Amino acid sequence: MRFKLPIVSPYRLAEDRQAEFLAAMEAIMLSGTYRTAGGWSRRVAGCVATELRLPASWSVVPTRSGTDALVMALAMAGVRPSDHVAAPDLAYHAVGAAISQVGAVPRWIDVDPGSFNMDVGALATACDRMPVAAVIAVDNYGTPCDRSGIARVCASRRIPFVLDACESLGTPRNATNSVCQADFVALSFSFTKPIHAAGTGGALCLPGHVLDERGGHPGLLLHPRRLPELNAAYLTLAWPDLPMVVSKLRLVYDTYREHLSGTPLTGQDDGGGSNRIHAPFLLPPDTSRSDRDALISRLAASGFEARAYFESQSRLWGTPSPPVSAQLARRVICVPTGPGFPLECVEGVTSELRQALGARRT
Repeated sequence: MRFKLPIVSPYRLAEDRQAEFLAAMEAIMLSGTYRTAGGWSRRVAGCVATELRLPASWSVVPTRSGTDALVMALAMAGVRPSDHVAAPDLAYHAVGAAISQVGAVPRWIDVDPGSFNMDVGALATACDRMPVAAVIAVDNYGTPCDRSGIARVCASRRIPFVLDACESLGTPRNATNSVCQADFVALSFSFTKPIHAAGTGGALCLPGHVLDERGGHPGLLLHPRRLPELNAAYLTLAWPDLPMVVSKLRLVYDTYREHLSGTPLTGQDDGGGSNRIHAPFLLPPDTSRSDRDALISRLAASGFEARAYFESQSRLWGTPSPPVSAQLARRVICVPTGPGFPLECVEGVTSELRQALGARRT
């Protein structure tokens, strides 16, 4: 089905930089330097280090995807087959896929009902009940998790902390919730992100000495996982637009909130610190999965693509779901947004939502 408003209206490179990208493409093809640690990839690494305010002692490895970055992080953290890795149940299933790729077993952790991010208390309890080889925490929907609290749980138990910041690029950086409280940080530059690397890309951030000590392991296949230069060139040229795009995404979500005021829909508690790459809202507590799916179908009939982001990972893996995650996964719906989303279309989406919710109450 073709939608007049897809779930994500992706970023497009500004016209004044398209010619520069085409010139970069030609130079890369003529030189045959399709993948390197230098060139455009080095410039991407510099952009990431500056944006995240990484210490000079840290390194950035641009990768083909955020999933690649997670897999590399788990491998460098020493995770082995059959080890248990704690991860939030409510998150994009690439998290579970990365755990499975290294042969480990996911241990699903419940989430906070307001922030939709990993519950620190539930994590501490899980880590005390069974051996955990690593923790992956996710900045769900672009909203930073409690990095400080998770770091304390991990440090006190000597468990490596992998931060999946694939959705939170462009969020405010501050000392109290710095990404550097994690041992490894994974980023994504897929087409759904505020800016992207011509559709796909990622990065792994970690202390330089860890990369020097463990990055050469043959099982990592580090070089083939590096970001291709064509993608790195696009991302580098897109980078100056990041602040503007994040401001636009926040404005779209705030406008949705304003238009949905007075309805039973509630937004994510982000503390003002989200880049809002998704626009999640919770349906009323008594909503069933069939109710939610009917609402999504009604929006689709009007040309608006909405999705049930995210399904609980435990449900996908066929294991019991933690209680809060289970009810959030049943109620959450994401509505259209994105860097290319026309702000004036919020009214059309919310009008359809209001009508559908009114019809359901009657």
